[in-house]
Amino acid sequence: MFSLRRNISNLIKVSGRQTALIRPAKFALLKPLPVAFRNYATEKKDEKFQSILNDDLLAQAGVDLDAENSKSQEKKPSSDSEIHYSKPKGRKNISSIDQRREQRAKYAYFATYLALLGGVVYMARDWDETEPQYKAEENGYTPLLMWNRFYARFNELSNFFTEPAFDDLLPPPPPEPYRRPLTLVLTLDDLLIHSDWNPKTGWKTAKRPGLDYFLCYLSQYYEIVCFSSTSNSNLIIEKIDPYRAYFSYDLPREAGRIKDGKLIKDLSLLNRDLGKTVIIDVDPDCYSLQPENAIPMEKWDGKRDDKLVRLIPFLEYLATQPIKDVRPVLSSYGDKKDIPEEFARREAVLRKKWDEDWEQKNKHLNANNLAAKLLGAPSVNAKPKMPLDIIREAGQQQYLQTVKFIKEHGEKALEENNKLMAQQKFTLEKIVTEGLPKPEDIARQQQELQQQQQQQQ
Repeated sequence: MFSLRRNISNLIKVSGRQTALIRPAKFALLKPLPVAFRNYATEKKDEKFQSILNDDLLAQAGVDLDAENSKSQEKKPSSDSEIHYSKPKGRKNISSIDQRREQRAKYAYFATYLALLGGVVYMARDWDETEPQYKAEENGYTPLLMWNRFYARFNELSNFFTEPAFDDLLPPPPPEPYRRPLTLVLTLDDLLIHSDWNPKTGWKTAKRPGLDYFLCYLSQYYEIVCFSSTSNSNLIIEKIDPYRAYFSYDLPREAGRIKDGKLIKDLSLLNRDLGKTVIIDVDPDCYSLQPENAIPMEKWDGKRDDKLVRLIPFLEYLATQPIKDVRPVLSSYGDKKDIPEEFARREAVLRKKWDEDWEQKNKHLNANNLAAKLLGAPSVNAKPKMPLDIIREAGQQQYLQTVKFIKEHGEKALEENNKLMAQQKFTLEKIVTEGLPKPEDIARQQQELQQQQQQQQ
């Protein structure tokens, strides 16, 4: 039976996509499952969709087939690189709120353009007789004259942001009995203090070694002005000088000129004699207008040093000598950064000459002095002190008295000063319109307050 099965031939009938297996009748009862085979090699691809409108029907409808074919060929790109995508169409649906916003924006732009045009025309108007730039020959409405007037007024407007607000940054100096010989202008950052920042502790501000002694000692000879390069210097000055015993005035950054992005401290606006003014700064640009008045110094990096204290002998000499102009004295030093060392060398030469001159004049007294020493008696003619030593002794005594007074009466003086400032009648409007008060007005107001206090008592 098995051999019969092997010898039975199967008839295969292939029709389209179906293949049927035909078996002998003896095995028809087994009902085998149909098996389907798909031959992809011989399978035909699906035909594209064809429209029922053929060329004959289109021709009968009056369609020019040649023109349509030529248009389709023109629109069809020759390659992928020549494909041009059409621009997106504009918004079709815009809400009423967006429409109102767009309309208001257009009005705002139009008003801005009108305002700019009006400002240009207004600034190009003829000169008024009250204006300092008034010249009758420069009036007219030719393009060149209008441009010159506009340019001049525009520069004047820009000077509001680059020039100081006042022509006199300080009030007039006090009367002669209360006036100090010289004015000393100091910068704050990297000369008196040094600020540093790190991620752990944040900002730290260090005070330079010897700063209190430097300010207290020189305040008896100089009117000290702090001209800072920052805008918030008053807070730091209150920490350095809480009793206002050292600094006479403090000026912020806004009191300087701005040129090419650099801060310039114009000493001519201090309302002081330039021949009696000295500035100490770490930035050469700050004193570029008056370099002959400057003592340059290197920026302090926060490390311990004594450069401020070493400047005291020279500044004390400058203020205690009958010098009409400090500029020639400062110019006599080749490198101004080495003034302390050079002054110490000059002082040593002067002291040696002083000793030689005294010995030359008092040779005949040497024998008498020797005999007096042997007998235990005082010298007949003792060697006098050098004038510089006498000045320094007096200055040191005055410094000690100032420190003692601040310790004993500092709090009381500060409280009285705060009361006086609170009762001041000078308002911001008066300062802007009339300028800073004069010393005579302040003294008169203080006298009136004292009289009122005595009457109340």
